[in-house]
Amino acid sequence: MSLSEIGMLIFVGYLGLMVLIGIICARYQKNMDSFWVAGRNIGLPIMIMAMMASVMHGGAILSGVALAAKDGGVAILPFISMALGTLIVLVYFAEKLRLMAGYTLPDYMGERFNSRFLRGYSALIVALSSIIYLIAQVRVMGFVLQQLLGVSFTTGLLLGTAIFVFYVTFGGFLAVVWTDVAQFWFMWLGLLVLVPGLYHLVGGWSDVLAKVERVAPGWTSPTGVSWSWTYLVSWYVVWLVAYATRVELVTKIYAARDVNVARFALPLNVAMIILFLLYGNFYLGAAARVLVWDRISSPDQAFPVLVTTTVGPFLAALALTGIISAGMSTTSSLLIIAGASIAHDLLRKCYYEPHGVFKSEKFYLRISRITILIVGVAAFLGAVRTPELILVLVSYAVAVLGVTFFFPLLFGLKSKRVSREAAIASAVGGSVVTGIWIILNLMKVPWATQLHPALPGLAVAFLFIVVLTRYTKPVPRACLAKFFPEEARLVSSVSAE
Repeated sequence: MSLSEIGMLIFVGYLGLMVLIGIICARYQKNMDSFWVAGRNIGLPIMIMAMMASVMHGGAILSGVALAAKDGGVAILPFISMALGTLIVLVYFAEKLRLMAGYTLPDYMGERFNSRFLRGYSALIVALSSIIYLIAQVRVMGFVLQQLLGVSFTTGLLLGTAIFVFYVTFGGFLAVVWTDVAQFWFMWLGLLVLVPGLYHLVGGWSDVLAKVERVAPGWTSPTGVSWSWTYLVSWYVVWLVAYATRVELVTKIYAARDVNVARFALPLNVAMIILFLLYGNFYLGAAARVLVWDRISSPDQAFPVLVTTTVGPFLAALALTGIISAGMSTTSSLLIIAGASIAHDLLRKCYYEPHGVFKSEKFYLRISRITILIVGVAAFLGAVRTPELILVLVSYAVAVLGVTFFFPLLFGLKSKRVSREAAIASAVGGSVVTGIWIILNLMKVPWATQLHPALPGLAVAFLFIVVLTRYTKPVPRACLAKFFPEEARLVSSVSAE
C-alpha cells in the first residue's frame, strides 16, 4: 500500500477518535464552568499530559525542525527560556490564579486592576493573537496532510480546520483535555518511530553533529549559521516571556482540581518538554540538514520529507499523524480560550452586566461556540495566503500576548501597589509598540529586523508600569482581596464591624 492509502486509514481512525471524544464530552457541557474549565476537576497525570500536548504544538515540531535545519544550533535556545518562563508561572502565578477561580487571563486583568477597559482590550488581544497562532497551526496540518493523504495544501488546511473546530465547539474544555491526552501519546509515538531509521542513516548525537558541521559550517555554534547576537538575545527574551504568559498553559491552571495539581504539574511538564525538544528539534533538525536539505523548496517541508526518506509508508503515516495531533492539541486550546475571552470577558463583563443586562449561561455558551467557529474560519483563510515560516508566525503571536500580560501579571501578583493606570499603559503601550515593530519586520526594514518585535515592546511596557505605579494610586482593597490573603482578612474585618 502507498503512503497516501495507509495515511488515509490511520487518519480516519484518528479522526474518528477525536470526533468520538467530542461527542461524549458534549454530554457533560451544562454550564460555563464545564465548558471553559472542565468543572475545575483535572487531576495531576491528566494535567501534565494536557499541558505538554497543548504547549508542544505542531509548529514547535514541524517548524522547530525547519528552524534548526535552516539556522543551526540556535534551535536549542528556547529550552532555557522555557524552563525559566515556566518557573515564573510556578513561583509567582500558579497558586493565586487557581485560587482566583477565573476563566481567562483577561478575567485576571479585569479583576486585579478593576478595569473594564483592560479586560476588554486583553480579550481582543487574546482573540487576535489566537488567530495568528492558529494560522501557524493550520499551516502545519496543511503541510502534513498534503504529504500524508496526497491531497492539495488547501484541502489539507480545510480538513484540519474542520476537525478541531467540530470537537471544540461541541465538547468544550473537557474535550480539549481528553483529546490532548490522546494527542500526547500520538506525538510521542510519531517521533519515536523514526529513531531506528535515523540512527542507521546519521548515527547518534556526536555523529550527526559532526556531519551537519561539515555540510553547514557554524551550525553547531551558539549563533548558528545566520543569526546575530542581538537577535539571538531577543529570541531568548521572547520565549522567556512567551512561556511565562502562554495562554494555553496558564489557562489550564484554572482547570486544576486544586492548587497542588497546578503547582506540581508545571515542573514535570518542563522536564518532559525539554526531553521532547532535544530530540524533536535539535537532533531531527541536524538530520534534516544532512539528509534532505537539498531536496526541499521551503524549510517547513524538512520534517515531512525527512519522515518519508527515513521510514516506510506505515511508520511514516504514524509519524505524520503524530504531528497533526500536536497541531490539533494547541489549536483546540486556543479556540476555547478565544471563545471564553469574547463571550465572558468582552460581552458579559464589559458590555451586558455593566449595563444591567443579565443573560443566561446558555446564551454565553452559544456566543462562545459562534466565536470558535469564526476564529477557525479566519485562521483557515489566513493560512491559505501566509508565506512566513511557521515558527516566526508563532513568535509574533506570543510576542503580542507576552508583552500585554507579562508585567501586569508579574508585578500585579507580587505587589499591591500596581495601579490600574500603570497596568493599562503597560499592556496597551507595549502591545502597540510590538505590533508596529512586527509590521516593520514584515516590511524587511533593516534596522528593525535586528531585534525581535517583543524586545522594544517589553521595554516600553516595563517603563510604563514602573513609572506610573510610582505616581498613581493602587486599586481599592476589595479588588486586591482575591489575590492577597492579608487584604481579604482586612476586608472581612471591616465588613464584620
